[in-house]
Amino acid sequence: MTQNIVVHPPLQVCDACTYSDITRYFTRKLTLELDVDPFQRHIRGVARIVLECLRMDADAPITLDIRGLKIGNVENTTTRKQLDFIEVKGGKFGDILKIFLDMPVAQEHLIEIAVTYETSSEVEKHPAGSCCGWLSPEQTVSGKSPYLFTQSQPIHARSLFPCQDSPSVKAPYLATVSVPAGFKAIMSGILVNEKEHFETAKGKLQNIYRFEQSIPVPSYLVSLAVGDFESQELSERCRIWSEPEIIESACFEFGSTEQFLKTAESIAGFYLWSRYDLLCLPPFFPYGGMENPCLAFVTSTLLVGDRSLVYVIINEIAHSWSGNLVTCASWEHLWLNDGIATYLARKIIARVLHSQNPSRAKVDAFFGLEASIGRDALQEAIHFYGEEHNYTRLVPIVHSQFDPDDSFSVIPAEKGFNMLLKLEREIGGEERLLRFLRSYFEHFKFQSITTDEFVSYFSEYFDALFPDANFDSQNRIELSNFDWNTWLYGTGEPPEYASFDLSLVNHARQLAQQCLDTQCEMLTWHDVEEWETTQMVVFLNHLLASDKLTYEAVKKLDFQIRFSQGRWSRNAEVRFIWLRVSLRNHYEPSVENAIDFITSQGRMKYIRPIYKDLYYIYPRGDLALKTFEENRHRYHSIAVKLIARDLELIEN
Repeated sequence: MTQNIVVHPPLQVCDACTYSDITRYFTRKLTLELDVDPFQRHIRGVARIVLECLRMDADAPITLDIRGLKIGNVENTTTRKQLDFIEVKGGKFGDILKIFLDMPVAQEHLIEIAVTYETSSEVEKHPAGSCCGWLSPEQTVSGKSPYLFTQSQPIHARSLFPCQDSPSVKAPYLATVSVPAGFKAIMSGILVNEKEHFETAKGKLQNIYRFEQSIPVPSYLVSLAVGDFESQELSERCRIWSEPEIIESACFEFGSTEQFLKTAESIAGFYLWSRYDLLCLPPFFPYGGMENPCLAFVTSTLLVGDRSLVYVIINEIAHSWSGNLVTCASWEHLWLNDGIATYLARKIIARVLHSQNPSRAKVDAFFGLEASIGRDALQEAIHFYGEEHNYTRLVPIVHSQFDPDDSFSVIPAEKGFNMLLKLEREIGGEERLLRFLRSYFEHFKFQSITTDEFVSYFSEYFDALFPDANFDSQNRIELSNFDWNTWLYGTGEPPEYASFDLSLVNHARQLAQQCLDTQCEMLTWHDVEEWETTQMVVFLNHLLASDKLTYEAVKKLDFQIRFSQGRWSRNAEVRFIWLRVSLRNHYEPSVENAIDFITSQGRMKYIRPIYKDLYYIYPRGDLALKTFEENRHRYHSIAVKLIARDLELIEN
């Protein structure tokens, strides 16, 4: 490891989603040896974990999180002795590996253990699923070779290697990955060595790759992909990876990555991760993007050909500071990752647009457009959970039913964004809050923190600027029109929404309202031909919120705007909302289109609502269930778990 960075164990954190005792032992370094067989969907591994003893207890075992792993043996690498261990059923999040030491470990001293294990296909049957997304050749772009990607957020790294699977535990890692000749491996670290066509003792030809991540990361950011990859340089520190068949289109679509990264640095501070590479995955990746350090994952559903969906990667870039550099200590504090990243991303987008078009009015109008779409998504999520539901809080209450997979939604991002925007206006403007965030990232870099720590640092920082400020009973700075408890712990919608330039929003909504009023008699292609994707999203969202469209009006809309063919049909974001509008209005020609959409990609943002619409609204019932049962093997296990709940196949 090339850096010596100290991570402070968060002794006051109680993470209900890990079974490991992170207050007794704390991971300081991780070394992985992984032998990946993409044909058999199998990984053999050795995890060498260096742990610091935080408090001495001679009889206390080391406890690690596991799920679906077959443990072979455990060794104390110092004494070379095999250690006794047992596997204990832990509950809905997985199991517990208890390791009994052969010698006491003094407080603040280190011990290294080596756990030999292999993954098991049984993990796919576990209710919580696996981090591994194994794709068959027909699920890839090329259709030629199998493919592996991992998606460990929030609590799925334990199905890849034994670990303290909590965002409060951050450590550097080394990894050596062996794959069959003809495959490449890439990870969320820096490639330091590779050896191709190496003949093993058994006569197999293998490619061997060695990676290093010297900056401490939580387990959910240890990410791996194996497949038939090509790459192209975008800049000295940015590269795009994908299957060969889409490398040119991916290179074009994400060609502005370096510009986005420089703009982010001008706002958030120096980028510490050396490289910012992108892997454009097959469409069955369950998210739009994942902020893995040094190698962000993005879905190929973003490849439209006009760069209209490219701003997704700005959100992933923002996570390089908010989430990766400073991390939430446990999942109820997710807004510290997602809310701050959303706020930063929209500021970055505004600056990028300003550099392209100095008109302040147009930049403000686009910012209002983005914020409005976010508000629509927030309101829909709150409606889904219910106004009083725990998961509609910015900081949910953790109880026995808390499940971070279930709580993941746009709420931490959008409610957090709105709170930061309110704070920005309370403390005197954008530049003051951005200066605070730069100070915040510098102060807490490499650490995992809680909401209380954020609020405490915010209060301390602005106390220096406002010496006459008052503090409440919890030592939080008091602002004239801001209540910490309501914003952080209140259910339902935010206490208020900030005002924006809504000129682009209003134009789209007015046209949508005209469609509702005239049943689409007056609308033509020319009315929308110069629209950006975001304006079309606002237009369709307005129609989605209404029950006034008739079948004939939807048919007319499809014919006039050509949603089922042409430009908009290639845009996944527009196609998704159009299908929802048409299914809500029982437009039968869209049923086949919807089935094709949810079986040709696996992005949860798209497939979960469409499945629900097919099941509950039109045509209702069996078609959705039949389609899901026939295609569930295509989706990542996180998606399978959540769709099964949506369709009432398992208890919600």
